[in-house]
Amino acid sequence: MKPIAWLVEEFDSTGKLVWSGLMSSEPTELSWLKDLKLKLHNVTITPLIPDTKNIIKITNVKKYDSKKLIEANNGL
Repeated sequence: MKPIAWLVEEFDSTGKLVWSGLMSSEPTELSWLKDLKLKLHNVTITPLIPDTKNIIKITNVKKYDSKKLIEANNGL
């Protein structure tokens, strides 16, 4: 199955997450890192594949019902 987005994460030299973001297209180069020439970067790019077997669908909603959202996300 084809990825629908890419999770991009940057970590410091100790492995601590510095920042993360979602991209709708696959990053093919790193020129968007503003200080690319000034410091070392540790970047991971993870393709996100939809889990079509476990999709949660809520249909025919006329008003906001937090109970449905809570039930769909196991209380989160």
